[in-house]
Amino acid sequence: MDYFELINSRKAAELAYANWYYHLSNERKAQIMCDTFEFGINAVMHNYRKEHPFCTEAEALLFYMEQNLKPHFSESTWAFIRKTMEEKAEQEWKNRFKAMKDDLDWSYTDMANIMNSDSADAVKSSVSRKLPGFAKLAIGVYESMRGKQK
Repeated sequence: MDYFELINSRKAAELAYANWYYHLSNERKAQIMCDTFEFGINAVMHNYRKEHPFCTEAEALLFYMEQNLKPHFSESTWAFIRKTMEEKAEQEWKNRFKAMKDDLDWSYTDMANIMNSDSADAVKSSVSRKLPGFAKLAIGVYESMRGKQK
């Protein structure tokens, strides 16, 4: 096959694709566009999770947004988006902590005893404000060990 035949075969394929696409319903065209967009988002988030395996969904999505969407927003709008996503991430961490606590059948008193803390209320208070780093570490260890058991 020479170069000109190759060009013509590509052109024929492109015309066939355009004809096929033209005859699709608007719903199917919208789904194709949505899937294409989601593929890019998921690829960035997947790569972020490789470096941050215990991140929340909101943290991975915020990373995508910082890399691809931040320049399109004013500073005040971006600050609002960032704050909202950080709140969602914190809630995801709290939900994961609660799931771990429930699965292990631990009370705050049990956790206080493990950490040699004087008060279960202090542990509960610490966790309810913002999940501390030690709790995130515990979640990571717990989820890793649980994953290896399955």
